[in-house]
Amino acid sequence: MRKIRISKSGVCWAIAAIVSGALQWTAFPPVESADGSAWLSSVPLFVAARMLEPRRAARFGMLWGMAFFLPALSWFLPLADNGGPLPLVLLGQIGLSLWCSLFCAAALAAISTTRASWRNDRKRAAAAAAEAAASEPDSPEEERALAVVAAARRANSRRELAFPFIAAAMWAGAETLRARVGGGFAWYCLGATQARALPIAQLASIGGVTLVSAAVVVLADALAGVLVRTRDGLLRVPGASRRHLDLTLALLTLLVAFGWGASRMRTLRADGAAADRFLTAAAVNPELPCLFESWDEAWREAYARLADATDAAAAARPDVVIWPETTLWNVMPNAQMEESMARRAAAIGAPIIAGGTLEPDIPRPFPRGGIAPVFNASFLFTADGTSGHYAKRHLVPFGEYIPLDEHIPALQRLVPAGVTCTPGDGPASLQVPLRRGGTARLSPLICFEDTVPETARTAAHEADALVSTSNDAWFGGSCEARQHAREAAFRAIENGLPLLRASNRGLLGAILPTGETAPETDGPWMVATVPLPKRSPTPYSRFGDLAFGFPCAAALLAVLLFAPASRRLRRQERRLGNAERTC
Repeated sequence: MRKIRISKSGVCWAIAAIVSGALQWTAFPPVESADGSAWLSSVPLFVAARMLEPRRAARFGMLWGMAFFLPALSWFLPLADNGGPLPLVLLGQIGLSLWCSLFCAAALAAISTTRASWRNDRKRAAAAAAEAAASEPDSPEEERALAVVAAARRANSRRELAFPFIAAAMWAGAETLRARVGGGFAWYCLGATQARALPIAQLASIGGVTLVSAAVVVLADALAGVLVRTRDGLLRVPGASRRHLDLTLALLTLLVAFGWGASRMRTLRADGAAADRFLTAAAVNPELPCLFESWDEAWREAYARLADATDAAAAARPDVVIWPETTLWNVMPNAQMEESMARRAAAIGAPIIAGGTLEPDIPRPFPRGGIAPVFNASFLFTADGTSGHYAKRHLVPFGEYIPLDEHIPALQRLVPAGVTCTPGDGPASLQVPLRRGGTARLSPLICFEDTVPETARTAAHEADALVSTSNDAWFGGSCEARQHAREAAFRAIENGLPLLRASNRGLLGAILPTGETAPETDGPWMVATVPLPKRSPTPYSRFGDLAFGFPCAAALLAVLLFAPASRRLRRQERRLGNAERTC
């Protein structure tokens, strides 16, 4: 049998990948160390992208991704306590971690490919330095060899100025693809670590959270360059550049971004203070049991808490009360339910937005392979009855439907809720009268839709505020609720709109267009007043990922798939490496 050889350098790189990925996890809940850790923990990624050829860099990125995503997705595990078979839960956690890690590997491979010329010039310089050492002093051979070394140093100094920005584009492209391909999973972008570094987070209003990720990568890659040059200086590597101009340029770029972000926040605060319309909203957390728990005393107590918290919040005279996802106890449409909710809205003097299930009465044949349509929906109840609803568009695979279940009906039995959902047609605008005069247009998002930038962007087009309702009881008090709220904050920044969150067993909060939270609580209810100033759409709200993410994704794919010059450089790099080992 063929023996597998593991070099010491391979072991060192593997350890670096695992440690770096694990440190990156500490920038997110539940650890949630200082935001600065994210700028440093990813530095080994970009050291590897400089020093390793693309295949080895891809393996480094894959291992880094698994070391990060496996613990980050630990909130999958409570699903086993809520009716999910443990083997399937573990398979889901590992499978999603592998899938996300593939995009890390793709980014590292692309970045490494763009640095093949840099590595090749270093090898040429090393060979030329050896030739100069073997030549007679002041001979033409020595002069030619030293000229090669100097030319390599100059060329690499120029390349290194662009390296941080190239790395940022490749990484942002990989995150953009991950948010869209295969149903999309937009959680845990590097930029999401900056939810509390609000001046930098304002970049999301231009290019989405991936532009914030790019800012993190610009500094991380520049620091990687400093480490490599410091090592080269200690080892006296021929042809290595000595100046840290890339770090200077990266710091200047971030300084400009920070100043612009701080200025944007001041402008938004001033606009809010001068607004002529304000929305007062109450959000309620009834601590409902998980869907799979039996209808027992716990459910009755939860609905009693829902009524008490609603009455307590109504004392603040809100314009609207928001109940979480799947709060309604009857399937809509239901005359008894509508009458009950109308009485409740009349009693508290405010309309209620509540989540429930919608099974419309439509004639056969049903769409989607004969499956009766069932929607996860939000409804607006007023004292006059139901006055609008929204059906969730971005469904969670394996939670609300099983892929291909419209073609294989037997798969429907595997859906945790026992019924497969149908996606809604588009966003909805629910009109709510304001006590101070006028109306507010509220656009609902359900469950994980507030983590999907494109879904929130389309919802924001005809809205004064976004309303997110979710049910975090599935995840049993894990860090999922805190991370979910962190991801949602970027939807407010991206679209320049306030976002109101009501979550069952999660966090209630009002997020301002700056990303500031006022307030946030895991208590039974909260009331917040947010300004509704006249606004012009943000660049991201207008153009979405066309402004930044898609061009970066196209560049990434071009480097990986359609760059013959890059392939020639890789072959040349392997030949130089073989020649070096032969010598």
